[in-house]
Parts: sequence; C-alpha cells; structure tokens
Amino acid sequence: MRASAWRFGLSVFGVLALAAMPARAIIVYDNPGRLTTMPTLTGGVKPGWQYIGTYGSFTGIPIGPRAWVTATHVSNPTGTIRYDNAGTTSAANYASTRVATSGDLTVFELDAGQPDFTEWAPVWNSTSTLLDRITAGTLDVYMYGRGTDRGAAILNGDSQPGGWNWANWTGTDPLSYGTGNVFDIVSDAGNDYLQMPFFPEAGTSGIFSTGDSGGAIFAFDDVDSRWELIGVNYAVDTVYAAKDVPLGDYLRAAFYDARGNWYYDGSQWVQITGPGPVVLSSYSTALPQKYSVLAPFIPVPEPSTLILGGISVGGMILAARRRRKSS
Repeated sequence: MRASAWRFGLSVFGVLALAAMPARAIIVYDNPGRLTTMPTLTGGVKPGWQYIGTYGSFTGIPIGPRAWVTATHVSNPTGTIRYDNAGTTSAANYASTRVATSGDLTVFELDAGQPDFTEWAPVWNSTSTLLDRITAGTLDVYMYGRGTDRGAAILNGDSQPGGWNWANWTGTDPLSYGTGNVFDIVSDAGNDYLQMPFFPEAGTSGIFSTGDSGGAIFAFDDVDSRWELIGVNYAVDTVYAAKDVPLGDYLRAAFYDARGNWYYDGSQWVQITGPGPVVLSSYSTALPQKYSVLAPFIPVPEPSTLILGGISVGGMILAARRRRKSS
C-alpha cells in the first residue's frame, strides 16, 4: 500500500522580522546529503533553478523585468534580492519595495534607478489545467528551498522507523532541491495551497523544513511546453509526540510515517493511526489562483524560457482530512 496523505498542523517557518529558525535544504527521502547541483533533464533542459535569487536567508523568484515574489511571512516592506539573471550576469543586489500582498504571497518591485532583470520565470496561469493535472495525478514538480539538512533518523509514535529530525541551521547555505507530486489543493482563510506529500519513494522525493519559505515549486506546462512557476513555499505539516502539550512544542522532523504521533484539530487532540504509513506534506501558495495579483507585473507575452525556479507558529491548525489512498 502507498502511504496515506493527510493534513495535520501546519507550521510556517522562517521570518526576517521575528525570532526565526531559517535553515538549509529540501529534505530528500533517498539521499542523506543535499542536492545542491542544478538538475539537468533529458536533452539538456534545466527545469529552472537558475531563475531563483536569494533574499536574506530565504529565496525570491523574478517574474518580470521589474518584479519578484516571495512568501509574505518572510518579507519586510523593503528588501533586496541577489540575482544573476539565470547565470547570464554577475550576481548583483536589487533594492526593492513591497507593492502587493495576497495571503502568503508578496510581490516586490525594483526601486527607481535599479536595472531591469533580463531573465525571469514564466508563471502558470491556468486554474483549469492545474486542476485537471492534479485530478489525473500527473502534476509532478521540482521543489526548491534553503531549509534544513536531514538529521538523525527518528521513530514514529509506534516505535517504527518514521523519518528524520531537522538538522541545524547556518543561514548561509546554498539552494537545494527535491521532487514531488501535487496531491491536492487545500484552503485556509480564503487562500489555496498546493499539497505535496512526502511519500517514501526511491529517488528525490522531498519535503520542506524550517527555512524553505519563499522557495519555489515548478511544473511542466504541456500547453506552453515549458517549466513554469506554480507555487511559492508556505508551510509544512507538523505533529506532536504526545497530546496536551503546548502547541509550539511540535516535533521538528520530516515524517514519511507519522503514525502514533498526535495533532490538534482546533478542538481536540487526535492520534494518527492507519493500516499503512501516514505521511506529512509540504504546502505552497497556488499561483494560478493568485494570477490576478501577479498579472500587472508580468510582461505579455512572457519570455519562452525554460525555468524552475518557516516563523515557527505553533497552533495554526487545519482540520485533518484524508483525500484518497492508492496502491
């Protein structure tokens, strides 16, 4: 049986203005190290990591000649992105001002006098195509961020192998990647998020940890025949080793089997059970649902380039829900 995907407590991570726990890399199931080399696909196609800049300890993604995006909860009213125009120029700092916010998505615009970006990520704009691909189970993605390394192995609440602890943070480590599949769209407070379960599968299956906020999710758009920005990293599921504990005392761990642990559903503590492994998930703001916010900053037509691209808040809980189980 394939592992089941649920929604548990979400923890947003990485903030500039408050005490934070930013860190280093997407945690990958089948690799104890960090995937820090830009992936290259068949035919030399690069699914876009070169289009991601750095924003303090986090990341930002240019979406037009004078605009870039990141997660709201890691942003300040002004900020600087460091970017090398997809490797075509030397890395430079671009002073910017926040000009639009919607949920956990923030748009920055370059200040007057700053030069234009010359390369940027095309943005996925079709909600119907997004939903069709999710329903078909074919929306495979590359996940990029600067969260923690994979730490020591950890048992689940049933004393069986379940995942790995989040490792420590230096705050200066490079981008890394993992892969995943968009399993569902979940909603909270009127905002939609892509859900990507951490299935225990060989290869580069990945999950977020603290510090991955503001990173990027990219998928191949069959209509436009290119890799497009589809999400900006928001949060990750977290669980608890016991019930009736302070809601900020969640396990700092990436679980591919969280059975035996606990989550709080907003009114009561619930223990995680199931006939097979129950995985945690990563969540990113779904950009097709935010396209009206982004459209004023995106040139038309977009460049046909191939691209690819928390604050620990205890107690922000979404109701648990199992969507499907497949074998």
